Amino acid sequence: MTVHRIVSEDEARALAVRLQKPGRERPTVVLTIAGGQTEPFGDPEEIKKAVGDLADVVVMPTSDVSWAFSRAMPPDTQVYGGASRVYPLDIEWAIRPYRSKLRFAYSTADRARITEHLTNDALAAAMSGDLLTRRGTTSYRERSGVVALVVESRAVVKLDDGALASVWEELTEPGVPLDRLLTRGQQVTGVYDPGSGRLDLRGGLRRTGRLDYRAGDVVLADVAAVEADSVSLRLLPGASICVGRAAVTSNEDDLLTGLFTPGEVVACRIASVSPLALRLDDIDDDEAPLDAPSLLSGGPPWLRLPDLVTPIEPPTVVDEVPETPVPSPAPVTPARPPTPLEAMSRVVPAAAQVGELLAERDRVTALATELDALRRHAAGLERERDQARRKVEQLQSRYRNAERARQKSARDLEAAPAFTDPAEQFRWDVHCEWVRRIPAAEKPFRQLKEFDIGPEFLASIERIEGVLRGKIASVVVEVLTGHAEHSAGRVPHQLRAGSAGSPYVTRPGGGTCWRVALHTNTPAARRLHYWRTGDRFELSRVVLHDDFRP
Repeated sequence: MTVHRIVSEDEARALAVRLQKPGRERPTVVLTIAGGQTEPFGDPEEIKKAVGDLADVVVMPTSDVSWAFSRAMPPDTQVYGGASRVYPLDIEWAIRPYRSKLRFAYSTADRARITEHLTNDALAAAMSGDLLTRRGTTSYRERSGVVALVVESRAVVKLDDGALASVWEELTEPGVPLDRLLTRGQQVTGVYDPGSGRLDLRGGLRRTGRLDYRAGDVVLADVAAVEADSVSLRLLPGASICVGRAAVTSNEDDLLTGLFTPGEVVACRIASVSPLALRLDDIDDDEAPLDAPSLLSGGPPWLRLPDLVTPIEPPTVVDEVPETPVPSPAPVTPARPPTPLEAMSRVVPAAAQVGELLAERDRVTALATELDALRRHAAGLERERDQARRKVEQLQSRYRNAERARQKSARDLEAAPAFTDPAEQFRWDVHCEWVRRIPAAEKPFRQLKEFDIGPEFLASIERIEGVLRGKIASVVVEVLTGHAEHSAGRVPHQLRAGSAGSPYVTRPGGGTCWRVALHTNTPAARRLHYWRTGDRFELSRVVLHDDFRP
């Protein structure tokens, strides 16, 4: 397989059609050539060599060819002018362009950086598309070895036969840095690809399973997702635990989206083991959490709290250094010159040692060169990380300000109804919440389904306490757009007539009563009951947790 070069407008349009067609075999890397240049700033041959048959690599000039490509692509998904991007296997990027990161380069000085970024993006896309599992592995075999080096997103493993293999962070556990999986001297076993020299360790990764924790233990978890009133935490990468607002903060005005960021590591307490539940509102600063489990046998903990910055003590200044007398050298007795036989016996092992030292020096020099390149790359990544962190802080501040303004606006709207008819007012509340919650690009796919308002629904809203009217409208939007089915905090399920095993509550005409959470992990948590007949919904009542009447 080789790099493919687009040379005509027809080929560019065909590429756009192929990228948007479901069922592609591989992700596609598209590099464009800037105006006035003859080659892209990234190295397509080096990318192809690194990704092999895991991705296609395409080069396209910035000209009428790239404009033809752009016209045939969805908005904000084009690429031209020397930029590059990787198009994943699934076509979600067509409506969420951020899924296909746009990589910019401005000169040949960016060659190493942009090549590395595109290689990593392509491997990550292959990983998310499960391409490594689906492709044939006839030439692969299981190999074992010892981790010799871990630097940033790469590791070197010395196999049992002395050969070297590499481990790529992008082909392990998504979102987990490589130094949280591997450490120098660790024994590992994986599937070796002789074509690329990579060792695949995914078969040995621990993603789920029972942990040796007890109730009351303080442990580490990472933030998988966060909503305004709940946060999803992971003790292991493959299992999330939803923690409601009441187990985080007692302030009803706190938005958890302002307290947590996906990917950060937090300390929490095991509230119960069966079922597993967590709390974050009773952790003392001096409580040291238990070590997180290792994801690979013999590896480091997969989570750790951010290191605190320790001030560096200034060096001690010595005003005067006392003179130390230098002893006189002892008399040297001339050594007896060796006999010819002795001299020959020394030369042979010395020559062998010199050869070994020279070979070792070459290996050290090669490793030092690689380490220097990795350090420069790490410095660039740190600069990008700092810039991204500052951007996130700015966006979080803007979001908090906007959220406070929205809440004030919502309270003002509730205080001044737009309709005299309560039913019309509630429909208006739901419509406004749908307009606010659903992004413009998703509105065609997240339409509000038809719904009726049951005879007891509006009265139940007036009677119930502890839940805002805007919260009810928000959950109704989630139900009517299908979002509630994928939300860890909602848990929609059919209402039963009694205890577990009882028949589901139905009514003539085939309607089934459903129940969805408005709050979780709070005393007397509120629930929304609604009837569903095909794609038609009828809002029934807002009730307390223990009220099972439809």
